[in-house]
Amino acid sequence: MRRLRVASSLLFLSGFLLLYYTYYLASPIYLTFAIFNMGLGYGVGVENRTAIKVALIYAGVTFFFSLLFLIAGNPMALVEVAISFFIIHDILSYIKVVIQEEEAEEEPERSSENEVDGE
Repeated sequence: MRRLRVASSLLFLSGFLLLYYTYYLASPIYLTFAIFNMGLGYGVGVENRTAIKVALIYAGVTFFFSLLFLIAGNPMALVEVAISFFIIHDILSYIKVVIQEEEAEEEPERSSENEVDGE
């Protein structure tokens, strides 16, 4: 099972949406964020820890501001709110699984150290 598939796919989708905004509004700022989203999507897909941390922070900030736009009355912000929410959910569940795996690996080491100390 490949982990972080949803977050990686949604980051690429968000990048493609920003590419559409770049074309529609002719703004280079959207192009910058489109490339940034696609880069984060690739980094998250290969499970780079730095990219995962940056993507989590970026999705949190995007979620917050998109939620503000939604509250202000922009119904199109609902798409970005949903995308950011699912990115955050996927990354947090990945972090939970990784922590459980690391704790499971450390547990046999601790028990073997206790046996050596007891003898």
